[in-house]
Amino acid sequence: MTQDKNNLFPIFLKLEELRLLIVGAGEIGYEKLQTVIANSPNTRIRIVANYFKPEVEELSFKYPNIQLIFADYKPVFLDQCDLVIAAVNDIDLSEQIRNDAKQKGKLINAADKPSLCDFYLGSVVTKGDIKIAISTNGKSPTLARRLKEFFNEVLPEELEAVVSNLNSIRNNIKTGFKERVKKLNEITASLIET
Repeated sequence: MTQDKNNLFPIFLKLEELRLLIVGAGEIGYEKLQTVIANSPNTRIRIVANYFKPEVEELSFKYPNIQLIFADYKPVFLDQCDLVIAAVNDIDLSEQIRNDAKQKGKLINAADKPSLCDFYLGSVVTKGDIKIAISTNGKSPTLARRLKEFFNEVLPEELEAVVSNLNSIRNNIKTGFKERVKKLNEITASLIET
């Protein structure tokens, strides 16, 4: 495996069909929670912490799918989740959560510690049904945010209408798969012509 390129495999999870555990509810936990809610607002989320930033508590009132648990982290909390985000400012605790998660077969994101992560939460651009995820392989979240800002500015809001129209066309083409792909390629070629 080469280390000179980004070898991450991008996927889009149906997070609302999974259970998420966030350990930590300070600034980092709040940032991760906002990211999840912005993309998948109905995700079942349990947050374990011995301190809750007021904004985290406010979100839990707004979203009934967020459960706050005032407690120190214990490995048993991993038993009722599919994914874990360790949002703690304590490298030893992050490593413990990662080791416990690995032992229980859970995927983990350890905030600001790429070497402990199975997955990253990239910057995401959303224009209706179009979603673009940006990754810097965990090396520069700041650049990922800047690219997100750029794409949000340059991608027109009308893309949602384009997606809807293409979906209608796709559903009305009655030929085989190869012919359908050929026809859709012809139609969409004008989108990238300069």
